[in-house]
Amino acid sequence: MLPRGGFYQSTGGQWIFVIEEAGQTAIKRNIKIGKQNPQYYEVIEGLQAGDKVITSGYENFGNVDKIVLKN
Repeated sequence: MLPRGGFYQSTGGQWIFVIEEAGQTAIKRNIKIGKQNPQYYEVIEGLQAGDKVITSGYENFGNVDKIVLKN
């Protein structure tokens, strides 16, 4: 289950940015969304339990495959 967020408007639920283990970058990864309700999306492909993702809107990221995160 994935909390609803602004990412969906930019991606149509086709992909999401997943934060890598070191926490310094986020990589674009394809996903598949199943059922949804007002609070959550069911992710049926592309994520593993415990994956950290960016659910905010992606409008300011442009057309990139990788984001460098800063503390």
